[in-house]
Amino acid sequence: MANYNYIKTPQLEAGKGYRFVIDSIEEKTSRNGNPMLVVTLKPNGIDKTISHYIVQNEYWNDSMTRFCGAFGINDQPVNIMTWPGAVGAAIVKEDDYGFKVARFISPEQAASLPPWIGEMPERVTVDSSGFAEVEPEDGLPF
Repeated sequence: MANYNYIKTPQLEAGKGYRFVIDSIEEKTSRNGNPMLVVTLKPNGIDKTISHYIVQNEYWNDSMTRFCGAFGINDQPVNIMTWPGAVGAAIVKEDDYGFKVARFISPEQAASLPPWIGEMPERVTVDSSGFAEVEPEDGLPF
């Protein structure tokens, strides 16, 4: 019996540009022992994530400039806690391990991409006023 409820979901295609939102970011160490950022990117309208690695090596400044330029991140000092929710664009490629970012696209170039589908994400904000005073709950041992 045929299944007539099949719905084709959008898929990534190598060589095409997509709008992405930063889903999460982690500080890790590369195999060579260098500090790196692991940025999880989610393409708009596609149920998939791509991990992008920015390793602190001789290419660090160039990589950060391209990444931050594509996502409109100009925090000084850099505060990676505010990056999730930022929207940018990139061209993807596919290799033996799956899809990855081939290169980031400037906001001017991204203007030619299809518009964002759904509600536009908002960047995370961090209150710089410090810690809030919280009243202890009854029954806590300290």
